[in-house]
Amino acid sequence: MRSRSFTTFLFLINLSAAADGGKDAVLARMDKAAGEFKNMTARITSMVHTDVLNDNTSETGTAVMKKVAVGQVQGLINFPAPDQRTYSFENRRLRIYYPKINTVQVFDLGKDGEQLDQFLMIGFGTSGTALAKDYDVSVFGTEKVKGFENVPTIGLRLIPKTAEARKYVKQVELWLPATGDPYPIQEKISAPSGDYRVITYTDLKTNQPLPPDALQLKTALGFKTEYPGK
Repeated sequence: MRSRSFTTFLFLINLSAAADGGKDAVLARMDKAAGEFKNMTARITSMVHTDVLNDNTSETGTAVMKKVAVGQVQGLINFPAPDQRTYSFENRRLRIYYPKINTVQVFDLGKDGEQLDQFLMIGFGTSGTALAKDYDVSVFGTEKVKGFENVPTIGLRLIPKTAEARKYVKQVELWLPATGDPYPIQEKISAPSGDYRVITYTDLKTNQPLPPDALQLKTALGFKTEYPGK
């Protein structure tokens, strides 16, 4: 149950990187950005392709993430419709709030939580040097991203080197601004099953002051807590 919840959450969240020219230039920009990263906010559009059904579903929400320690992040992702829910991750624990039934599900990710932090911090706190250590990195050219037709981009492909990581992710393809801040415009996360998720980022802001409650999971009074798998 723990690994399944990790896989599900991983496909909701962000794996990202930066770009400018060739691979070495991309990784160099990431080295610089990693030391400066504190937090991010963005609107996200998530499209999920289910291979066995050849079906696509999309939803739009908001994301907030903050670096809290070396190798650790705290975050909140909210999808207001059609299936309203909020994901909170902190201290390698995942909580999902379903307001329609006023229920919070809690998952202790254990050792998988460390891998989740590593995945989430790609491009948002991970150096290019560390990225090249954990992934086979290649540049696959430039493409236009819908909604960003006037933004020059470069594509980066990441393939996990370890068998453990490849249980969850086959590869990640990233579309990044060719100039400016080294943060993603769009990414495609492919699973070994053939399913994939395309995440598009708009109104992305980094290292801005966050409200005190920006990362607080907001629930209604009297909510129920569940621990699936226990």
